[in-house]
Amino acid sequence: MARVGRLAGGLLLETQLAGKSAWFLAGDTKTPCDFRAAGFVAPAERDVIRERFVQLVVQGSPRLTGTTLSIALDGVEAARAIGARLTVDRNGSVSERLWGLIVGEDEAEQPSGRTIDCAWLCEMPIAVWNVVRDAVLKCT
Repeated sequence: MARVGRLAGGLLLETQLAGKSAWFLAGDTKTPCDFRAAGFVAPAERDVIRERFVQLVVQGSPRLTGTTLSIALDGVEAARAIGARLTVDRNGSVSERLWGLIVGEDEAEQPSGRTIDCAWLCEMPIAVWNVVRDAVLKCT
């Protein structure tokens, strides 16, 4: 079971990979990020549209803060699913609208620090999620 939080506008996943703790960044950061202060080595530049997530190298004591999601996947599979479901196809950034839909608009603005059970997010067939996703991301 992975937990998902935010890091400088990106999504930070704490999960298990081969029985050990692993951390991934899904989507792209939106604000400057001091990865060292967050407990990581800064990841190499990547084409975030093609590579929606990257495994982070721990260098310190990382931790999730603010509101987090709990999903019923682990490892690379969790990072892939979150990257596919919560990032924008055209630029690889995290959709604030989708995040707000899941955590609630009030918590998106003022994170409470609670963990929300979101097993449903990765269990839902991607075709069904894409209907929701398209409706939320549709410009009006």
